[in-house]
Amino acid sequence: MNAALAHDDVQLLHAALDELSAAVEGEDHDLTQRLMDTYDGQVRAWLDGDQGQIDAGSLHGLIARQQQLSIRMAARRDEAGEHLTADRRAVRASLAYLRAESLA
Repeated sequence: MNAALAHDDVQLLHAALDELSAAVEGEDHDLTQRLMDTYDGQVRAWLDGDQGQIDAGSLHGLIARQQQLSIRMAARRDEAGEHLTADRRAVRASLAYLRAESLA
């Protein structure tokens, strides 16, 4: 495989990460899952097809972007978890007030 084609492949993978990042920020969970699956397949095909031909710098750049996106996704997950916990607390408090009111 020539270097130009490998570079084009890397650019396509970066574009796929851009699209995935936009889906994460847009909180489109179904699209995010589909894009993650597609991206995973693209990376696997790229690695399988270019054994020994992959530029280390390109691979490091791609991995760095993946890690940044993974960190952002984990932060979004944690934020959602905090909201769920706060919602559960609010529901429990509301139920406690209703019980107390019915006892009064």
